[in-house]
Amino acid sequence: MSVSPTRASADAASLPWYVYDRHAELLRVTGSLAEAEEWAFAHWEVVEVGDREEIAENDYFYLLYAKKPEEGDFQARDFQARIARKDRVISLGRDPDATPRFAE
Repeated sequence: MSVSPTRASADAASLPWYVYDRHAELLRVTGSLAEAEEWAFAHWEVVEVGDREEIAENDYFYLLYAKKPEEGDFQARDFQARIARKDRVISLGRDPDATPRFAE
């Protein structure tokens, strides 16, 4: 039995998105790319996206800059994130059923 292109496209559009940090640790799973970006930007208090590169279809790498720390506070202000859709996560050999650090 074959699946129509319209149905396959609709099924793919409903797949979850996974947010990873620079160490490939799963942080969050969301329902859309927009939600994943919104969560990542809020999580790191992003004020600027330094770069957004599409590594492959439905797989993005981000260089993010957080707000400048207070004087005397030596926290990093640059962060890297990778946001990928479930089908891409599976093709990378990662566990799509892994528990994210920040579950809903």
